[in-house]
Amino acid sequence: MVGSTLKRLAEENDSENADQMQVKKLKVPSSEAATKRAVLVELQANKEAAIGPEPGASIADIDANDKENLELVSEYVNDIYDHLYQLEIELPIHKDHLAGQKDITHKMRAVLINWINELHQEFHMVEETFQLAVAIIDRYLQAVANTKRSNLQLYEEELSPAIKDLVYFTEDTYSAREIRLMELQIFKTIDCNLSRPLPIHFLRRYSKAAGTKVEQQAMANYFVELAAMDYGLASYKPSEIAAASLFLSLHLLNGNPRAGTGLDDQHWSPTLAHYSRYTATHLRPITRQIARLVRDAPQAKLKAIHNKYQGSWCQNVALRTELSGPLMDSIVDQTLKQ
Repeated sequence: MVGSTLKRLAEENDSENADQMQVKKLKVPSSEAATKRAVLVELQANKEAAIGPEPGASIADIDANDKENLELVSEYVNDIYDHLYQLEIELPIHKDHLAGQKDITHKMRAVLINWINELHQEFHMVEETFQLAVAIIDRYLQAVANTKRSNLQLYEEELSPAIKDLVYFTEDTYSAREIRLMELQIFKTIDCNLSRPLPIHFLRRYSKAAGTKVEQQAMANYFVELAAMDYGLASYKPSEIAAASLFLSLHLLNGNPRAGTGLDDQHWSPTLAHYSRYTATHLRPITRQIARLVRDAPQAKLKAIHNKYQGSWCQNVALRTELSGPLMDSIVDQTLKQ
């Protein structure tokens, strides 16, 4: 219903504001069947590489106690996640997705995302809002080459405050009308499709499998948001970012921070491997990239996320001593025996 309404508004707005709505046509595959085949091939490859219980491994049924709670839909939860894994393949962010941009750089992207996170904190929004904003930005920039630098600030329109608040936070750089027009342009570009899964969708599932404590969950959330800032991590699947962030959190809070032992597979249990569909070996390169961001965050120029996670509401995780020291250095420097 919402999607069809937005499409209609976009079409009507095109006819009335053709001079302001010069939207480049999306580059689509020459054959829809070819696209579907590519998705099926990757799904089959993932299925063949899926983690099954090793002989003697104990896999906990994390939904066993949810059968009486209808809101948790335990009967369908595995089917739901099968669908989410499929969607993240169908709606990818490609490696070097800014390669077609002449004016927009990865540094500008980071500045924009840092600014959006400041607004996200200012309005006390849930994790999904920030992550959805980043996903929309990357999908739009991937689809529309030669985006004007002056338009970047318009990309936070997916936030929920009133238009007048957004005008205020852009310091009147843009009018309410310009923000609405940009919103329509973005929705038209991504075909009103907001179904790409977010890291938080997977992180909650994996955290349940891990039986995380509050500090571990908060730290993993912090890592996911830091990862959103990094252009080099943008092409990883949301499920990979979620799994690697949790792997790092569990390792830092369960391990010995004074021991330079690198990553240890024992922190990624058979149950986690089963529900995440990733081995510790697969996650190590991603985990190390995130660890480097975490270690360098206090000295980074863009500190909205680091500052936010120093608050008591999130257990002050950005100030934890585990985020620096021999253990973290050994992870970043890849000292663990491969």
